Amino acid sequence: MTTSSNDMELIKGFVEGKISDNDLEAHLDNLKLTLQDSSLSWSDTYIKTNPYDYLKSLKIKSIDGRLNAQGVLELFLKRKGITSIRYKKYSDDYDIILDSQPKYIDADVDFIERNVIPTTKLSKGETKKLMKETFKNLFQFHKKPPKWIQSPNWPIINDKPLYFLGQLEIKDCDLFHDDGYVYIFIDQGNDKIETIKQFY
Repeated sequence: MTTSSNDMELIKGFVEGKISDNDLEAHLDNLKLTLQDSSLSWSDTYIKTNPYDYLKSLKIKSIDGRLNAQGVLELFLKRKGITSIRYKKYSDDYDIILDSQPKYIDADVDFIERNVIPTTKLSKGETKKLMKETFKNLFQFHKKPPKWIQSPNWPIINDKPLYFLGQLEIKDCDLFHDDGYVYIFIDQGNDKIETIKQFY
């Protein structure tokens, strides 16, 4: 299959940070034939069909979408024998989220972009500090944060994290097959109680 040199320049440009996420999204359908190259196999990767279909499933203009798009296009270039120099900002942006978010929270990246990431330009250190404070202000608890058995699952309703009251141990209870905890949250807007159950 012949590939347009313009297509490869655009793909490499995005991986190297010379082409924006807006431009990639605007030109994605023009890259369809190039990215669906049937001579390349993806069976040994996380890409189920081809890079085009994978990219269509992403929100490319989000922090994790940009990073995932960069990763798949970098892999595509490698399969085509083309070297590129990865633009670090996409992974740096994502790393700030990982470094700032407490271990007892695993909020959706869309929520974090809307509510936690500062809208003003700050240094990396200032951004991280402000994000940590924002996480603390948004995810409030009575005495201690939840001690999750499994992955964090803090409920967020109408873009607002619920207040964590505490957790109740489930041990040797006939109602459940396993031991675990019930995590109790309250929606301060209407005093409604929400619970999350996790088991060992």
